[in-house]
Amino acid sequence: MKQAYLLPPSLDDWLPEGPLARFVAEVVETLDLSEIYATYEEGDGRGLAAYDPRMMVRLLIYGYCRGVASSRRTMEHAKELKEDLAKVEASIREMARAVEAAEAREEGEYRLQEREKQEQARGRKLGGRPPRAPDPEQAKPAPTAQRNFTDAESRIMKDGATKEFVQASNAQAAVDSAAQVIVAAAVTQPTNDKKQLIPMLAQVEAMTGSQPQQATADAGYFSEKQVSEAKLEGIDLFVAPDRQKHAEEKPWATGPPPADASVAERMRHKLRTAEGRAVYKLRKAVVEPVFGQIKEQRGFRRFLLRGLASVEGEWKMICATHNLLKLFRSGWRPQNAGRDLTHPQGSVPR
Repeated sequence: MKQAYLLPPSLDDWLPEGPLARFVAEVVETLDLSEIYATYEEGDGRGLAAYDPRMMVRLLIYGYCRGVASSRRTMEHAKELKEDLAKVEASIREMARAVEAAEAREEGEYRLQEREKQEQARGRKLGGRPPRAPDPEQAKPAPTAQRNFTDAESRIMKDGATKEFVQASNAQAAVDSAAQVIVAAAVTQPTNDKKQLIPMLAQVEAMTGSQPQQATADAGYFSEKQVSEAKLEGIDLFVAPDRQKHAEEKPWATGPPPADASVAERMRHKLRTAEGRAVYKLRKAVVEPVFGQIKEQRGFRRFLLRGLASVEGEWKMICATHNLLKLFRSGWRPQNAGRDLTHPQGSVPR
């Protein structure tokens, strides 16, 4: 029972060659974590040594790869918890409204009772108008008023799946058509995407070093000004001006569009040609599966962080780990990755 190990155990020996955990560990070995290490101060002899940043980065990336973004949640119960939390939040809001209405009524009734007591004591009516209990319906905020005390930088948006209005942020992603790799990502506040085509394609160029030859986007991105912008010259754009209903068949187009056609009419004509139909049809096999993999397979349907900058950081982590999983499943391995999983390079400051 008290037999000690002859040699200290090595996690590197215990972890097989194939699992995702080893792949993530090897990827982290290639990352420059100097900015993280720079925030650690040298120890002053008080307390225990901090956890090594490399280990924490490995844990964070591995968790996001597996769909576990919080140490208090597990993948098996994450969607269930989100539904419960949504129900609780809705109940709390309803209770708060009921309490406010009850307090308003009681306050008005109390004032009326106090006035009646004073009038009875004096034996005459008091001057002025008697107070009136406020109408709770009149106290409702205007439909356009938005203020969320949990995340003031979020906005009320319509959920595309449930058609319900939720407090949300607008997540953007541009996807490579060859491998479903996310090549640009951002989070915006506007409830629609009409001004996001140019910024997203500019980010694609910045990330990849070149403009895409073709770009497709759904009707939410269409804007005559955006698709006509000189910055996008050289990119063959396929952006639907109108939302197409399921199973709706548009007439085929041949030849050039009319000379006096507007920008939107020219785009409609382009999308009804044989080439336009074939190119735009690929969207269903490029972008939509990526969001399906993120939402359904990995269970990411709600951001844990608050504030626009933090939410964008979390979204980019989700997108980066999506790409890592693509690399892992393709058999790619990082070059010159360290093999020692227990003793990373450098000392660990306290």
